Amino acid sequence: MTDLDKEIEEKIYDILKKYHKDKDYNLNYLITDDIVTFFLSINEGNLVTMEDLYKISGILNAKIKDMVLVNQEYRFSFEMEK
Repeated sequence: MTDLDKEIEEKIYDILKKYHKDKDYNLNYLITDDIVTFFLSINEGNLVTMEDLYKISGILNAKIKDMVLVNQEYRFSFEMEK
């Protein structure tokens, strides 16, 4: 899988857009094997809540894998169900 379904992208975008100041925010993610990782700039100043991570987890039908801070961005990953 290289991209998420557009409908899934829209649902996740609706959750994450409140964490961005820019009106032209683009959903930024990477899929590797069965892991989907989303990226959020630390400059935005808002960390995604656990409630919203669980919502995304439900949309993806995936488990929350981790959340880390790397190079001025938050990265939160989900492991897709096989």
